[in-house]
Amino acid sequence: VVKTPVVDQFAAEGVLFESHFVQCPQCVPSRAALHTGRYPHTNRTPTNLYRLSDREETLAMILNRNGYRTATTGELPFAPTKFLGGFQEVLPGGEKMPPDYELLRKQHAENLKRDFQAVAAPWPAELDETALHAGRAIQFLRANRERPFYLHVNFRRPHHPFDPPHPFDRMYEGAQFPASHKREGEMQNKPPAQQKALANSVGFDLRTMTARDLDRIKSYYYGMISLNDQYIGRILAELRRLDLDERTVVVFNADHGEMLGDHGLLFKGGYFYDEVVHAPLILRAPELPAGKRVADLVETVDLLPTLLELLGLAKSDRVQGRSLLPVIAGTDRRARAVHAEFPAAKMIRTRDWKLVHYLRAPYGELYDLKEDPHELYNRWEDPASAGAKSEMLARLADWLVETEDPLLPPLKAE
Repeated sequence: VVKTPVVDQFAAEGVLFESHFVQCPQCVPSRAALHTGRYPHTNRTPTNLYRLSDREETLAMILNRNGYRTATTGELPFAPTKFLGGFQEVLPGGEKMPPDYELLRKQHAENLKRDFQAVAAPWPAELDETALHAGRAIQFLRANRERPFYLHVNFRRPHHPFDPPHPFDRMYEGAQFPASHKREGEMQNKPPAQQKALANSVGFDLRTMTARDLDRIKSYYYGMISLNDQYIGRILAELRRLDLDERTVVVFNADHGEMLGDHGLLFKGGYFYDEVVHAPLILRAPELPAGKRVADLVETVDLLPTLLELLGLAKSDRVQGRSLLPVIAGTDRRARAVHAEFPAAKMIRTRDWKLVHYLRAPYGELYDLKEDPHELYNRWEDPASAGAKSEMLARLADWLVETEDPLLPPLKAE
C-alpha cells in the first residue's frame, strides 16, 4: 500500500538488509548504539534520560580526526538530549516563515492532545520541517562538495505524533491497509506493563480506539513515510547533480519502529515486538553490489565498523559491532542472534525464537517465530517450549558476559 519510489530505487542500487534490528526501541539508546558501535549497557545510555559519557567515541569524532567535515541537520542526533556527540556543525535554520506560522504550531500542539495524536499538520509540505531539513542538507552538499564530509540527516518522522502536512495527509485516504496483528485475549499472559499500555499510552486509552481511528492513524503514518521519501529523493538527486553519488557512501536507516495497532498498541514503549525493533537498513557505496538483499540477522552496532572498513579506517577495540562486509560477500556464515535492551529488560532473537527476560520478574516472554511470526502466543510457561527457553536464556547470559566493556579490561597483578 505504501508508496516509496525513491527508497525502492535506492534499495535497487544498494544492499538491503532484510533483518536489521535496533539495540533499543527508544531514540537515544538506539542512536547511541548507532554512533558508537557499542551496546546500551556498555556505553551507559540505557534510556532517553541519559547522554553518552565523555569517554565514548562516536563516528563523528573518528571522522573529525581524519579530516572530514561533520554536520547534522534535523532532530539533534541524540534528541531528546542536547548532546552533539562530536558533530562540528549543527546546520543553521535561517528560514523566513510566514508571520502566522508560530501561531499555527501552537494551535497544532494543542490539537495533538486528542485523536491519538493523529492530526494533520495545518501547513503545506514545503513549509514543513522535513522540507527544511532536506534544504539544509542540500546547501551543505553544495558547500562541501570538494572535501570529505559526513552529513547526518535526522528526519523526526515517521514517528508519533501522526501529523503529515498537505498533501500527504490525504495521500492514503480510503486505502485498504493490511490487518493489524492481534488476537482476542492475547494480553492475558503478557507482561503487566503491556496490559497497562493498552489503558494508557501517551495519555490515551488504546482500548477505545476504533477501526476508523486506526485507519486514520495508518493513513497518516504512511503519509509521513511518503513525505520522507520525496525529500530523501531531493537529497539524492543533488548528490547526482554534484557528481558525488559515485564516491559517497549513503545509509538509509531508522532508530526504531512503530506498533501501529499491532497487539492493540500504538507508539513505542517498553516492549520488544518486531514492530519496534526491526528497522530498515540500506547501504549504497561504489564498492557494494547493487540490488543485493541480505537475510542474515544484523544489528545497529554493526553499522559503525562497516562504515569504517568502507572508508579504509581502523576500528578500535572498544567497538562491539562487526563489519557487515563479510556478510554481504557471503563469507561470514556464523549464526547470529540480535539483541535489544532496557536497564531491567533484555531481549535476544534468533531466526526461530525470541526471548525477553525481565529483572527479578515472575514472568517473561518467549515466542516461536516459525510457528508464530507475529508474536501472539507467549510460550514462557509452555512445558513443550522449556528446552528452547533454557537455551535462549543461556545464550542471553553468554551475550551479557561477552559484552562487558572492552574499555575497562581487568588489570593483571604484577
